[in-house]
Amino acid sequence: MGLDKPKPKPHSKKQTDLSGYESAQRKRFLRAEIEDEKLAAAAGRRHLLKLGRQVA
Repeated sequence: MGLDKPKPKPHSKKQTDLSGYESAQRKRFLRAEIEDEKLAAAAGRRHLLKLGRQVA
């Protein structure tokens, strides 16, 4: 029933250490991932600000 399985650990994103041998495609992908994270964080902050303004 899944009780013997360990709970999954929260997935945390870290700045990926680049070795310098990554392909250009991989670098573009990593930059896009970082940009998506920034946009998602900004959208979350905007949402919280809207909620705060509605309550006040």
